[in-house]
Amino acid sequence: MGGWKEDLPFHGGEFKEIIEGKKVKIQILYILDCPWCLKTKEVVREVLRELGVKAEVEEILIDTEEKAKEYGFLGSPTVLVDGRDVQEEVTKGRCPSCEELAESAGHFVRRECKLGCRVYFYGGRHYPYPPKRMIKKAVEEAMGHRESKAGRGR
Repeated sequence: MGGWKEDLPFHGGEFKEIIEGKKVKIQILYILDCPWCLKTKEVVREVLRELGVKAEVEEILIDTEEKAKEYGFLGSPTVLVDGRDVQEEVTKGRCPSCEELAESAGHFVRRECKLGCRVYFYGGRHYPYPPKRMIKKAVEEAMGHRESKAGRGR
């Protein structure tokens, strides 16, 4: 029986967790001390519980250019569902929290913060993290796609 390991820190490491239900892979890409990553983690957890979806959730700290290229990192926070970004078009905007962080951060984080935080646009509004409805839609689409493939094989 899997579940969220509440005692594991969000920042500073990578780990995987299993949620009960159907299985999908979710990756949360973030830079160290991103002010919106904890909220993103909460939203992902809520969506999975509401949908009863079994998921492999992997949190990936992006702290080098190599990792950014490997994962196609577009800004923090980024949520991928079965390898697909929850938002097709990416924009970045000014974030005072990140600008403060850039003063004391390492080279990669400093450069990334100066480029601006990722901004999500959904339902006519802008968000500093992917809104719940956006993540829910991406998970539902991934599950629907997977079920339709399974149905064709019968």
